[in-house]
Amino acid sequence: MRPEVYEENPALANWDRLSINRAVFDGDVNAEVQYRRVAVGKVGISGGPYLKITGDGPGSTFTYTTATGKQRPYRNSTLFTWTSKMSCASFSLPAGPVKQGGTCPASTVAAIEKEGTYTEHHPPISTQPAGQVFICDVCYAGKGRYLMYKSMSIGQVVKLAWVNETLRDGTFVRKMSEAIGSLLDDEIEEYLARKLVSNKFFRIHDSGDFFSPEYYKAWVAVCRNLPKVSFWAPTRMWVYEKWRALFSNYPPPDNLALRPSALFTSAPPPSIEGLAEGSTSIEGRMPAPVWNCPAYEGEEEHSCAAARCRVCWKSQSKPVNYMTH
Repeated sequence: MRPEVYEENPALANWDRLSINRAVFDGDVNAEVQYRRVAVGKVGISGGPYLKITGDGPGSTFTYTTATGKQRPYRNSTLFTWTSKMSCASFSLPAGPVKQGGTCPASTVAAIEKEGTYTEHHPPISTQPAGQVFICDVCYAGKGRYLMYKSMSIGQVVKLAWVNETLRDGTFVRKMSEAIGSLLDDEIEEYLARKLVSNKFFRIHDSGDFFSPEYYKAWVAVCRNLPKVSFWAPTRMWVYEKWRALFSNYPPPDNLALRPSALFTSAPPPSIEGLAEGSTSIEGRMPAPVWNCPAYEGEEEHSCAAARCRVCWKSQSKPVNYMTH
């Protein structure tokens, strides 16, 4: 079985085109995290932890060419993403296949079928019903604004470069813990509450995945450092036997809801021992005990906060269905 061709189909992720956007960045990233005061404006949240970017020469500024041919400087990249849907801060890396610069080894049918052992926990991809899709092929992080704006790809590549540098020098856990911890004060919570955002919740990877064991272990340490924050991370790394062993040997702490993701629409949420119950995407509602995400059921504000729901973070025994929309 081979999913549809990506070419110029706006409904499908286009990892090849994204890889071109990602290749634009050839600057340097300062490993030290900088800080600005967090504030809430008319269109969103500004400030907080950020990374400084320079060109590849001493004292130079990194610039890139926009789709309209304009030269733009890129001096800073925010460390966190503030997505309106999740109502909290999150961390973003390049999504998709590693060959195209992504951090999702299990984002292709070929990689998963080569492993084979995933069928102990999930229906084979070969049994994907007609009309259903391999979920990574329609990933939001591989289309839309992610393709439209080079700056989004550059920001994710910058963060990946920072991750790799801080993992090498052993400072990732400290710096990430400090960055998330910098949001944990009453004044910042008051600012964020104006946009229905909370600093008591954090999503690891609104784009990307745990691309190496060292990286996963580092996030486990970060979560342990911040017991007052509830973390949620979806992952497809569960498809690999060696990763299931890793999750067993280095289990997520109680404040990390590590949820295995289904591989194709209509598949049941995976259930992996030692992890939170999994997630899927099915058109329509599923019966209990599956929790049907209510974020898009409101007439106006589509967010976790507006729906007064934090099941993904707090109710690890509940599998979740993100209803196809």
